[in-house]
Amino acid sequence: MSDQFHEPKARRPLREVVSDIDRDILRLLMRRHNLLRKMHNAKGFLDPSEEKGLREAWEAAVSRVSRDARLSSRFFSLMQEVDFLPRPEDGEERRAAFNLAPPALPVRLDMEAPLACRASRAWLFLAAASGHPLTLGPCLMNDPIVDCVKLFNQMGAALNREDASVVAAAATPMTAPDKVLHAGDSAWNFYLALAFYLGRPSRTKFTGDTSLKLGDFSPVRRLMPSLGARLVHVVPKSDGFPIRIECSGALPDSLRFPAEAPIELAEALLLAGSFYERPLRIDLADHPHKDILRRRTLPILRAVNAKLEEDGDAFRISPSDISLPQHPLPPMEPELALFLLALAPALGGEVRLRGRWPDYPGAQAGLALLGACGATVDCRDDAVVCSAAAPLKTLPAQALSALGDDFPADWLPLPIALAAAAALRGGDAALPVIRDSQLRADAQGFLMDLGLDALDGKARTRTLPADNGGNGEEGEERRVDRHPWNAPTPVWAMALAVAACAHGARTGFKLGNPGIITGLYPAFWALYNGLPEPRMQRPAEKTAPAAPKRRRVITNAIAVLPEPRDEDY
Repeated sequence: MSDQFHEPKARRPLREVVSDIDRDILRLLMRRHNLLRKMHNAKGFLDPSEEKGLREAWEAAVSRVSRDARLSSRFFSLMQEVDFLPRPEDGEERRAAFNLAPPALPVRLDMEAPLACRASRAWLFLAAASGHPLTLGPCLMNDPIVDCVKLFNQMGAALNREDASVVAAAATPMTAPDKVLHAGDSAWNFYLALAFYLGRPSRTKFTGDTSLKLGDFSPVRRLMPSLGARLVHVVPKSDGFPIRIECSGALPDSLRFPAEAPIELAEALLLAGSFYERPLRIDLADHPHKDILRRRTLPILRAVNAKLEEDGDAFRISPSDISLPQHPLPPMEPELALFLLALAPALGGEVRLRGRWPDYPGAQAGLALLGACGATVDCRDDAVVCSAAAPLKTLPAQALSALGDDFPADWLPLPIALAAAAALRGGDAALPVIRDSQLRADAQGFLMDLGLDALDGKARTRTLPADNGGNGEEGEERRVDRHPWNAPTPVWAMALAVAACAHGARTGFKLGNPGIITGLYPAFWALYNGLPEPRMQRPAEKTAPAAPKRRRVITNAIAVLPEPRDEDY
């Protein structure tokens, strides 16, 4: 009898097993989503009692296996909000990804810069609260502004959208109605409406979209008693939307604004202070972002002749009848403008944005970053011009020192995109230090999609062993057909658009959710698809040719009716 040796069956790598489990989770989430659609009422929503029952059952199940509040609260909210692609028809592609393939040619862009979205809404608030007429444009006309117009109209304002402008008609000032108000997906919309409600006895309920549902408004809740109000989260154990507000209208004479509270709420209080019954003094000595308020909000208050007194880090706003210019001109939106200006170092060439650059530290740090990348930045009174002789091929570590503490963390996708563009060209590319864990995870997914690795604080092209049967050499870069990448935020989507400039038409970079940018900047893809020399002016509407005049023929002929026949009767 011969000995037989049976080799043990090779075990699957644990990574593959976990990947299978993840796919099973996705299938369960899709099944859950489809069942929820069947539970919707006639209005297309889930009844609050049904959602409350589901949440209670979920939290009870989680409490038996975990004490993590993110699993019991945030994960449930994500499951409620997540959306899936429709089932494809026979022969239909499941997903039509957006291929990013700009021509590798020097950019030539000259356009009117998009106006600051936050400042535009501040002007609309002053017009709605005072009832004075105002025309603001050209606006971005994105989701935050559209939601803001709807919100103020719910409160009694008379705002109308006309092409790329918003017109406030002379009307009765808006009020604080006792109704349910929708703030969209913008906390700034909510703070403006909240500040208005705080000045009068009132109560209301605010609803919002995903980011407000998942946001943390506990610092605002703790501040409300100091302002004679109460904030209650409708969902138990939640710190986000929806929320109820009850206001006594009895504001204090002075408020020591806490460092943990959002500076946007202090800005909204100053903007609404002209419509209060009594003066309000806000002391920002403890707040780390008081300089942002000085640069961003005080110029607006001075432009409308508000009764504002400044005493060091304290600001006193008094009731007054403000005067609004008919056509105010906010500065350009720095977040969007920086990504447009970054097309110059990414492709080479010149980008000229007409408008006024905002005067606050974060915006200045953004221009310093572009200058440190080798671009020439000329900031004038009426325009900003960024030019580069050649595309960016290196991003040294000293370039990132220009960021400092003034560069907003939300804008970090921009230097990461510039580093990725340099690395894709085989250059040396340093990465910024990322402290936020979620932002760090997003950056890792972004670099992986581009085929890059982050090692020792630098972005490098990923090299993989060849798997072509031994015909390739070790370390040879493997070309793969990349799957579409879903950008977590509009800023990350614009970052991918900038990084894709490194390979031009040869790139395989695909964006799975291009609509995420149009919610922030509707004209972005029209601009990007028109590179290297996009034309942002609308084509003149063709007028239909005038119909030829009908000729009237006059003759001497007389019409004679025939004799009726018997069968006609």
